[in-house]
Amino acid sequence: MALERLAIDGYGQVELNNVAFRRDGRIEAQCAPDSTDFSNKVVENGMLLAVDAVNRTIKLAVDDSLPIALNYSAEHMYDERKPGLKNFYLNGVEEDFYPRLGYLAVGDKFHSNCIAVDSTEFSNLDALKSAANQIATTPLYGGACALGAIAVSSTAPTYGPVLKVIENATMPDGQFGLKFQVIAD
Repeated sequence: MALERLAIDGYGQVELNNVAFRRDGRIEAQCAPDSTDFSNKVVENGMLLAVDAVNRTIKLAVDDSLPIALNYSAEHMYDERKPGLKNFYLNGVEEDFYPRLGYLAVGDKFHSNCIAVDSTEFSNLDALKSAANQIATTPLYGGACALGAIAVSSTAPTYGPVLKVIENATMPDGQFGLKFQVIAD
């Protein structure tokens, strides 16, 4: 399996539609990005990341040894000449702000374009869009992966929250995205 990030303009975006963590407080906002995992990588909205409460860090989710949460950090502009959600990221270990993550629960719904796909299953964006148009008969699933993005596949993930693709959608800036619903946490 060769997971690859879906090519997008800018950085990952997330649009929360109906999530319980904002109402019931299942939020983590006091953990810094792990210096090893994010030494050459930025923290993007829409990433599924592992929370290490003992060391007060967030890591890339590689297994089910740590709880996994969705990054939905509040956006701010770095440069007024480049507005928009697509230009927001947290700069890994050199950032002054800690990411804000929410622990997902069954029934939660959100949109994201922070997506990774197996290139042998979806050769290009058109193949993914075509598969997303067929979800009524052939379901697609999303889950955590070592890239941080949501890995989309025709098979359910083996660890972390199990997301089901429920809509082929667009993000606020018009870019391709998918709407997910949590079916198992």
